Amino acid sequence: MYTNFIYFIVVLLVFSTQQPSPTPRLSLWLTFASSLALLFLFGLINRQVFRGLTARMSGVRVSTHWAILYHRSVSRQSLLALVFFCAQIYLLDIKYYLTTVALIRASFTLQSVVTANLKFNLAILLPWLLISGAFDLVQLLPLGSIPDRLNTPVGQVLFFALLMIIFMIFAPPLVVRLWSCRPLEPGSRRSLIERFCQKQNFQVREIVLWPGQGGVFITAGVMGLIGHYRYLLVTQGLLDILDDEELSSVLAHEMGHVKEHHLFFYLIFLLGYLVLAYPLSGVSFFLVLTSDLPLTLMIRTDSEFMTLISILSTLPLLALLVFYFRFLFGFFIRNFERQADLYGLAVMGRPYPLISALEKVAFYSGNTRNVPSWHHFSIKERVDFLAEAAGNPSLIRNHRGKIRKALTGYLVGIITVGVFGYLFYSGAVGKKFNEQLNFKMLSSLVKLEPDNPLLQLRLGTLYHTRNQPNEAIFHLERALELDPDNPDILNNLAWVFATSKERPFFQPEKALVLAEKAAASSQQPHILDTLAEAYYVNGLTMKALAAAEEALAATSGDSSYYLKQVERFRAELQEQQFR
Repeated sequence: MYTNFIYFIVVLLVFSTQQPSPTPRLSLWLTFASSLALLFLFGLINRQVFRGLTARMSGVRVSTHWAILYHRSVSRQSLLALVFFCAQIYLLDIKYYLTTVALIRASFTLQSVVTANLKFNLAILLPWLLISGAFDLVQLLPLGSIPDRLNTPVGQVLFFALLMIIFMIFAPPLVVRLWSCRPLEPGSRRSLIERFCQKQNFQVREIVLWPGQGGVFITAGVMGLIGHYRYLLVTQGLLDILDDEELSSVLAHEMGHVKEHHLFFYLIFLLGYLVLAYPLSGVSFFLVLTSDLPLTLMIRTDSEFMTLISILSTLPLLALLVFYFRFLFGFFIRNFERQADLYGLAVMGRPYPLISALEKVAFYSGNTRNVPSWHHFSIKERVDFLAEAAGNPSLIRNHRGKIRKALTGYLVGIITVGVFGYLFYSGAVGKKFNEQLNFKMLSSLVKLEPDNPLLQLRLGTLYHTRNQPNEAIFHLERALELDPDNPDILNNLAWVFATSKERPFFQPEKALVLAEKAAASSQQPHILDTLAEAYYVNGLTMKALAAAEEALAATSGDSSYYLKQVERFRAELQEQQFR
């Protein structure tokens, strides 16, 4: 399940960062047919791969090599599935049609997840569906400034954390239903489990039989942060092969995950990735835009440019994801499993029941004793460590100390990155960073579409805020050539001429002509304010006051700036009368 979780995060990252084209690359039916063709091709490849695997295994005795071949084939085909998914997203631009459906705009389409493992993997998909839907719902509700606060990096992390905590507390009853789990029938095995839980003071809502993903499924699990919503899951395969003492040792192992607070730390690790990803996403996006690479790949359309930017800026996030979950999270989860083994050892008082259970699981799972795993030590390593720890208790203390130090280092690192990330985005450095990011992006887009008046307008306006009047006037005049009657272009160019501190660019007469033309077609407050400023710099203070009062009257939101303008012109007019 941990591997499926990583694949899901990769898919979500690719899907979320890709920018769909403003117009479709292919027709709906051609996109649909191409998508089906890719799925059909993927199915054929899978069929051939697993037919070949079956042929290699036939006639050969059961061995660890079987399990290695199988897991290796599954991993390769899973990576191939990601490649095909990226082809649909980036080449077919299937997201253009997906985002035209309201439900999919807020969440991932369930139809695309119809596979043999739907119910199992839906437990991974469900949190994102609920969180994404809740986030979009908050944006639609009249909640004042709350939606704007949630759109900040800190707001999104806090909102995600709150909903994930709620989900992890209250979702287990829903998940066991999705997995078609049913209460374990009364009998000797259920009585054994109930007595063992009672003896260990371990509260569960229900003991359920876990059908798994089909076939022989030999495992157990625990789900739920608090006892009232906690479920203990066992599979029939596990019940069939273990005796009572071995089953008790496995239950003790699962209890160890709860007693050692591993479920809580899993939530912390998930949030930790978001804390790291937020600053990295902005930095990677900026680094891509500050290079000339996007412009040297013969990109000619806005949609293709944004697709390239999405791909390049997503690569560092994918690298972080692989490192974070495969290695950092993998380190903790392997050692958490070992800690749960040691808890089972402490409960049982001797290692042999759990060792015997592990050896049976390895044998009946296809002789997987030596099969490596990124999220578990191999059965052999677990068995060897249990036997060694039973004879040397200091290993137990050392392992606990190892985890404590690792968690402390991790939390200090995440908090440090989070604080610096917050200061970076909210402080002067963040403001400068965003300005530079916007500037580089607009500069690149203007090079791609030099005849787009809106892009010229935005770039010229940005140059003005950067106190570069020469460049601002150049782009604004170019925008005016392309769209002579646009009131915003007229207004912004008039403002530059009226407020420039450098004499060559201070041209009040031009400013007044442009401002009057803009005000003739639009009575928006900011346009009337520019007209007032143009009147003022031309010595027409009375008209400036009248225009400023019109701007104040037309304001529906915060009017403090426009009120200050009225007071300013009124004071200037009074001073002129006393001269």
